[in-house]
Amino acid sequence: MTLTFLDIYNDVAGQAWSMYDGDAESVDEMESALKSSINKALSELWCSYPFPFRIKNMSFVTREDVNEYATPNGNILKKTVLGKQVYSIRIGKNYLEYLDEFETLETKSGTPTGFYVSNENIYLYPTPDKAYTVNIEYLTLAIGEDDFGTAVFSLVNDEDTIDIPEKYENIFKNALITKSMLYAIASESDENYSGYKEQYERAYKILLDYTSGLKKERKVFW
Repeated sequence: MTLTFLDIYNDVAGQAWSMYDGDAESVDEMESALKSSINKALSELWCSYPFPFRIKNMSFVTREDVNEYATPNGNILKKTVLGKQVYSIRIGKNYLEYLDEFETLETKSGTPTGFYVSNENIYLYPTPDKAYTVNIEYLTLAIGEDDFGTAVFSLVNDEDTIDIPEKYENIFKNALITKSMLYAIASESDENYSGYKEQYERAYKILLDYTSGLKKERKVFW
């Protein structure tokens, strides 16, 4: 099973007390209000927890005398290694130290031992004196792919898919459907709101129970 935008839309539209038709055949037949509700729910759900399926890897090779490199599409993961909290950016087996007061750093070249983030870029310190392979683990903000395999940050087209392993798809979908209905209903005074809120809370708890191998950690934001 693959979670496509079209399938999710029709599942949400087909819920009890929905005001929408659950038989859309393309994005052209989707109601804009419900599309917006689904994407709001998806964004909130996706970013609510460091789900294991959000962890991605990125690597790049440095160039001599160049210390500025692009950031990944998300937040660098922080984890515990040998009892110490580190950010998951490393050269070989050596994790780089996050440098808070980078403005005071003196100009220096050599093997990078630290990094900082500014203006959507990663800066290595010292400045690399040769080619090094830098490996990064990060929590992606991209929720899936379009049918060309390009990362997407919201669902737009029929075949846009959510990038999660098949074993999590059903429990994730249940949470997404009920959360989408909360946004679609919108008003807490609506008689159906509380019912969907209870369903969402149960579905979200199940999702966390099965994906809670990671603890929330501080991450590097930019």
